[in-house]
Amino acid sequence: MTRLPWLALFVAACGADDATNPAVDAPAAPDAAPAADARDLDAAAACTSPDDCAWIDDELRTVVAVLAGAEPAAPGVTLTRRSSPTQRAQTRDYLTGRLRRLGLEPVARDYGTGQNLVVRLEPTEAGPSGPPIVVGAHFDSVPASPAAADNATGTALVVVAAGYLAGRPRRHPIELVFFDQEEIGLIGSGAYVAALVGSPVRSMHNFDMLSMDGDGDRVLELWSPAPALEALYRRHATARGFGVSPVAFTRSDHQSFVERGLPAIGVSEEFVGGDHTVHYHQPTDTLDKIDFSFLGGATRLALAAIEDDANAP
Repeated sequence: MTRLPWLALFVAACGADDATNPAVDAPAAPDAAPAADARDLDAAAACTSPDDCAWIDDELRTVVAVLAGAEPAAPGVTLTRRSSPTQRAQTRDYLTGRLRRLGLEPVARDYGTGQNLVVRLEPTEAGPSGPPIVVGAHFDSVPASPAAADNATGTALVVVAAGYLAGRPRRHPIELVFFDQEEIGLIGSGAYVAALVGSPVRSMHNFDMLSMDGDGDRVLELWSPAPALEALYRRHATARGFGVSPVAFTRSDHQSFVERGLPAIGVSEEFVGGDHTVHYHQPTDTLDKIDFSFLGGATRLALAAIEDDANAP
C-alpha cells in the first residue's frame, strides 16, 4: 500500500528517472529461472475448485516466506527489503522462477524506472471473448520493512491465482500483473494503464494486505469497488462465511484504473476500518505476523470470484 502523497513525491523526485516512458515487453530474467516443475504443475492442476486445493496453502506460505526474507530467494540472495532497484530486480527474478515452475512464461514490461511482470492467459473456450480481466498486486516494499503483510500476501495470492486459473476454463483473457513501485505513487500500475492507450479491460482485481483479522469477524474491505464487482465479491463472500465492507480508498493500484474510468476493485484486510496489522510499514512486518488461515480463506474467495468473472457472458 502506497505511502502518503507528499512522501511519495519526495521519494520519486530523489530516486527515480522519468516514469512516463511507454511500457516495453522484455523477456523476464531468461537465465534466472527454472523450467516447469512437474510436482508444482501436478499439484496446481489437481485443483478443480479453490475449496479442495491444499496446494493453495503451501504455495501461499512458500511465496510469503521468501518475499519477506524468511527463506532465500536464490543461493546467496535473501530479500530483506524490496525497495531498491537491485532488490526489486531480485524479487522479479524470484517471481519469474516461481511462475515458470507452474508452466507459465511471464513477460517483464519496462516503463523506464521499473518493470511490471505480466502473465497472460488466453481464453480456453470457443466463442467470442471480451477484453482482459486484470488481476494484480504490488511486489515492492517501503525501505524500512520486510513487508510480509504489505504486500507479500497480495503478491502470493496472485502467484496462486496464476497457477490455479491457468488450469481452469475461461471465456475471457486474464492478465496477472505484479506491479512495481506502488509504494512511491502507484507508478507501475499507472504505467500499465497508460500503455492500454484507451483499450478497455473487463475488470481489475487488486490485492493488497491480507494478513490478519484481529477481531475475528472475517470481513474483507472492498476498496472503491465498481458496482458489479462489489456484487460479485459480496456473493462469494456470503457463500464462504465472509463479510465485506465497501469503502472509498485511493492508495493502492486499483486507483490507477479507477482514474481512467475502468471497472476495478481493491481487496484487503480492514485498513480503513481499523482492523489491520499494527506492523504496517514497520521493520516488524515479518512472516510470523501473518494469519495464513485468513489469507487462505481470502485467496479462495478471490479465486472463486475471478473464475466466475472469467466465465460470465
